[in-house]
Amino acid sequence: MTLKRRLSRIGAALTVSGVLLAGVATSPASAAEHDGGCEGLELCFYYNSGLGGANHDFRYRVPDLSRYAYIAPGKGAGLGVKNNAASVNNRDGYFTARVYFNSGYAGPADDVPPLTWRNLGDTYNDNASFNWCHKKPLVCG
Repeated sequence: MTLKRRLSRIGAALTVSGVLLAGVATSPASAAEHDGGCEGLELCFYYNSGLGGANHDFRYRVPDLSRYAYIAPGKGAGLGVKNNAASVNNRDGYFTARVYFNSGYAGPADDVPPLTWRNLGDTYNDNASFNWCHKKPLVCG
């Protein structure tokens, strides 16, 4: 086999390997937000207490929940998330989620520590926005 032919085969093998590796590298690390799944790094709002009913998952803070509806199947599916949440699940391992009574991150709030869930108290069916917070005392934004 000539050197030219040998280099051509090596180049073809490297191209195939590169394509395979590119396919692996483009696979998502976790599901996307707004897909109805409740994956890592997300805050999920649930229509019912105890993480029941339909949900909507968020990765980034939201100043006004009025644009969003419950997308996962279950009781409450299709209804707006704003002023309709009874429980939340914080799937982020670092940030505390703060759910606010008013839009624009204002008013009474419920905190949900990392990797925990809770039934809402001060914002039960009166939730309008949420933000991610960190450190002690909590700093949001």
